[in-house]
Amino acid sequence: MITHIAADGKSSGMVLISHLDNIMADLNAIDCEESSCVSTIEALNGRSRFRTKFVRWATILLALGLVLLGQITISVTLKRNGIISKDLHDIVSERLLSPVAERVIPELQHRLELFESRMLDTIEMAKLMAPNFNETLFWRDVNASEHMVTTQEKLRPGFQHAQKHGANSKHPVVMVPGFVTSGLEVWKGKSCMKNFFRERVWGGLAPALKILRDRSCIMENMALDPFTGGDPKDIKLRSSQGFAAADYFIGNDRMWGNYWVWSKILVNLADLDYDSNTMTLEAYDWRVGMKILEDRDYYYTHLKHKIEAYHKTAGEKVVLTSHSMGAIVVHYFFAWVAQDEIEGGGGGGKNWVDEHIHAYVNIAGAHLGVPKAASALTSGEMSDTVFMGGIGNVVERFLPRKARKDLFTTWGSLWAMLPKGGDALWSVGADLSETASPDSADTCTESTIPSKFQEAIKRNIFVMTDNEEDGSTKGPMKCNRNELLDHTTKPIVNKVLQKLSSGVGHTTQNVLDFLLTWGGGMGPTISPVKLYSFDQDPDEEQSTRTWHDITKTPLPRAPNMKIYCLYGVGVDTERAFFYKRNPGEQGLFTVDNSDEGSNFQKAADPPFILDTSIEDPENGIVHGIKYSDGDGSVPLLSLGYMCAGPWRDQNSGLNPSGSEVIIREYKHRTEFAVEDPMRKGPNSSEHVDVLGNHDMLADFVKIVSGEDADSVTDNIISDIEGIVKRIGDQSDEGRPLRTSDGDERI
Repeated sequence: MITHIAADGKSSGMVLISHLDNIMADLNAIDCEESSCVSTIEALNGRSRFRTKFVRWATILLALGLVLLGQITISVTLKRNGIISKDLHDIVSERLLSPVAERVIPELQHRLELFESRMLDTIEMAKLMAPNFNETLFWRDVNASEHMVTTQEKLRPGFQHAQKHGANSKHPVVMVPGFVTSGLEVWKGKSCMKNFFRERVWGGLAPALKILRDRSCIMENMALDPFTGGDPKDIKLRSSQGFAAADYFIGNDRMWGNYWVWSKILVNLADLDYDSNTMTLEAYDWRVGMKILEDRDYYYTHLKHKIEAYHKTAGEKVVLTSHSMGAIVVHYFFAWVAQDEIEGGGGGGKNWVDEHIHAYVNIAGAHLGVPKAASALTSGEMSDTVFMGGIGNVVERFLPRKARKDLFTTWGSLWAMLPKGGDALWSVGADLSETASPDSADTCTESTIPSKFQEAIKRNIFVMTDNEEDGSTKGPMKCNRNELLDHTTKPIVNKVLQKLSSGVGHTTQNVLDFLLTWGGGMGPTISPVKLYSFDQDPDEEQSTRTWHDITKTPLPRAPNMKIYCLYGVGVDTERAFFYKRNPGEQGLFTVDNSDEGSNFQKAADPPFILDTSIEDPENGIVHGIKYSDGDGSVPLLSLGYMCAGPWRDQNSGLNPSGSEVIIREYKHRTEFAVEDPMRKGPNSSEHVDVLGNHDMLADFVKIVSGEDADSVTDNIISDIEGIVKRIGDQSDEGRPLRTSDGDERI
């Protein structure tokens, strides 16, 4: 249909549709005087009007045919069900199969073919009239004899880099995705999933529809065994594999969502001539704990072998890159691969990382975890649920807090994302605007919430709005004995429930102690409690329980490996929470009969819920959540503290070989892009959007290609260096220590 496209790829360069070319050719072929040419043109116009009338009649006949077809379909259906008599059905059939209809049908088919041709001509005309229509909707000329570069391709950092320096797939690239962004497949399922072998239960449009149809069944199959942390009986879900596991989360076109994750990085690497022989995406089951990734799936063993294979075939060291929780996975891998096999490691030796890894690029790395992991495990809530407004009530009925909390509790990975570093990092308020400078009182707007809450939120991750400030309790709180995995743990579970229900402010370590003892209502014998250590004891020995904690486990000995911390800033991010007792549906307490011979009152499940009535937007408090700087999911403290602080401090002991650390921050800017309407544009630095941020991609292609990589230097635009200094000053004054009973002292 289209004869050619201009070099700039814009639809304005098109030569119109073929039938216009034919008309011009007819006119050029006519050697006539002016009067005869005019008559020829009039004849052509008359022919065009005739065609228009013909199409109109054909359309009418088509409509009549569809009506008759619908009539006979209905009558046949009614007859089969015994609703109408045979005579009525015969009358309808005879009407359709009459001699008149037999003569009309062949002509109607011919006219339909003409109508289809005219529709295609109309589409091509629309593409000419609407600028860039062929690009924004990804139209392509199937008759084009050569590849045409579109404007969108020209804007890609990878394409621009290849044009400037040449396509150069130097360092192999191994990608490790983050939390919930890769697909899960059914290998063995129960109930509604029993006959869905190797179909996705997570990651895609079909799984989303399945959740809407049968949420309880999906949640049953998505949960892990809370005691072992592995597969429940008769259920086996495994990660999807290959690039398709995490290139898109929902669909790969505009009709089905086009919510990309890693696809932007993949296509930019392809511009540098990368393919499946030089890059790989190593997806994993993001639900399970760090240790179980190896015990059950041998993930770290496969990752080690894949890196060794790429290193050998390419003759170059690998660029290992991660996103979000993938940073915790990679850090655990670094500790595992250097450890002897007899001690539960990979047996690679202390120099393995230096010998195989050229650079470690963590994108939006959640190094110190995220506070919203604590709220998710406490009440199944986070900003994603409380900001739904009226829809939140619908969601609550469809997927209640308790159901969400119970599911999250079984996921060992979520426990690995609890805040790390304890009160020394999270309970000094170094990253909050109120404590950023001595003059903060002059710069902050007067708070509209009670002063005791205003002060408590600066130093605590949870603030209880319905507790007494003097520490007294409003009433007894006791666990449900029937939910405990081990009934003997009931006294200590009741103790931590009572402790959290008294007092106003609770520090990060207080909340961690509560979660590790309460265990989501199942007690301290659940799998995550065994998998992870959150103690702040400096004398604790390194083990699989500490490898997830980046504040305890040093970087590998790799003096030649560069570390790049790439992340977005300028987006409000969850930092602390206002909680209250859960009144439940029947009032503050519900009756529990789990004790023999007596009834007592216990708090509803979950026992505490977010107090969304607390509002102070001018000071970063909305719907009971305190916000700080970050990328919308991970606070700045978690994104940048290790990169700007301990890893650059020779005295910290956390970067023993002095690996160079480079920080690149990207300021969040939102803009609408027609070609990507679901996202916030090429300059967005939100947690997932940063994977497609043009500045980040430009830095990334330089790192992997080795061309102009020296230009990728520090770009710090946030207050991360001030945060590091304030935490250091607080530590010098005396950081909180732990006593034997878990309380704090200075």
